[in-house]
Amino acid sequence: MKKVALYFGSFNPLHYGHLAVAEYVIKNCNIERFEMVLSPHNPFKNKGMLEDPYRRLKRLKKEIREFNRHLKEQATNVKCKRVYINDIEFHLKEPLYTYNTMNELQRLHPNNEYIIVVGADSFAAMPRWYLGEEILKNYHVIVYPRKGYRVKTLAAKYKATYLENAPMNNISSTEIRSQS
Repeated sequence: MKKVALYFGSFNPLHYGHLAVAEYVIKNCNIERFEMVLSPHNPFKNKGMLEDPYRRLKRLKKEIREFNRHLKEQATNVKCKRVYINDIEFHLKEPLYTYNTMNELQRLHPNNEYIIVVGADSFAAMPRWYLGEEILKNYHVIVYPRKGYRVKTLAAKYKATYLENAPMNNISSTEIRSQS
């Protein structure tokens, strides 16, 4: 089975914190493929605060092409050498729940072992997501630390990998949008 890490997000906008997570996971988590799953509309966010999803997809593709050039130079002793964009949620019915997306991906690619990559802030909320407990039982989760979120015990409860030694990047797309 191919180990595929999935990093979900609105990426509104993509920023160095997202890229730092991708690079750290690629270099330290023994995966074979890393995919950023762009969500056209996160059910927890107001649609009005998001840029047009197709514009975000176009910009994400451009920025990831540039990032992959950097990654190619940096990630020498790893299985995964680049980041891919996954637009599956553009083809699913709303509301776009991670549980439904994971089931569809597993149906389409039954030989992949999917691993969900989340920040500690999102991980803390996962048990309250739509069928979040089922996600946590059925899929491995890699948790990237964020300042102010102590989730080590929760990670142990769900057998998630907590990246305790990863450098913290305390930036968010919300902060970037508010400064624009």
